[in-house]
Amino acid sequence: MARTRLRGISIAGIQVGIEVPEVYEWDWPESPVSSFQCLPREPEVHVGLRVDAPSQADLGGDRYSVGASTFEVARLAEGDWMLGLSKRGRREKLARFDREFRTGEIIVSAETARARAYPLRCPIDEWIVLHRTIARGGLCLSASAEAYEGGARLRLGEAPHRPGDLWSVPRPSLLGRSALLVREERGCLRLFRAPWSESIDPRLPFEVRVHELERVAEADLAWTDRLEPGDAADLLARHAIVPLCDEGLLERVLRNAQRIAEEARIVERGITRYADDLPPHSHAPIAPAHAPLAALHG
Repeated sequence: MARTRLRGISIAGIQVGIEVPEVYEWDWPESPVSSFQCLPREPEVHVGLRVDAPSQADLGGDRYSVGASTFEVARLAEGDWMLGLSKRGRREKLARFDREFRTGEIIVSAETARARAYPLRCPIDEWIVLHRTIARGGLCLSASAEAYEGGARLRLGEAPHRPGDLWSVPRPSLLGRSALLVREERGCLRLFRAPWSESIDPRLPFEVRVHELERVAEADLAWTDRLEPGDAADLLARHAIVPLCDEGLLERVLRNAQRIAEEARIVERGITRYADDLPPHSHAPIAPAHAPLAALHG
């Protein structure tokens, strides 16, 4: 039996152990992904790697364009997931995971292995973390986050563009720069930073308590209205990022939104365009919720 070693990455409290064969010496990509590497002592997800020729057969599922790559997703009859990642028409990786994304194997082409490429490179890591977050009662929301009262406040909807965005090249992402992961942990709702999350206040740590979620609209006079749980759950669901290829996942998202809405403070807020006491990003036009995959709409 070939010798392997275990490497790991931890995103949103979800530890992924990667069993690496001797023939595949890969390098961590530059920050921010490298900041999430860990020693996988108790991995929640187990991934095996194999260097071989990935099948080029059509998976017959959904296709997403992610940067210069094409990401394919398909479900097998028994519920397992098939994931493919191709570039210039040639598949570089082919993965199979169980229905809950607890165990899986990724076949990596010899060319990819020689390039020492990170095997979970976007969007495989995003897809795993999205499904495990929802399985653990959380949500992936289209939102931005700012420091607030020692924790975080989330503003639902796509994050406004910042002045520096015009001169920066966005990192490829399936979920999008405004995709934020939240989950109830240790008795409260918490926000988790992810490598692809670019709409989080840099002052916030990798994990922080969420004090409030808000949806804002411009108004002549400032006002705040705390939503009832039913309306709050609907608002969360409409801003949840979720693939539409799995009805079971949609049902989980709705249940998670209902549970979170029962406990979290979720408000609608009217803001004046030139309010002196608002943070700078509050003066930007309010953007509708958007995600490269889909947002639920009630």
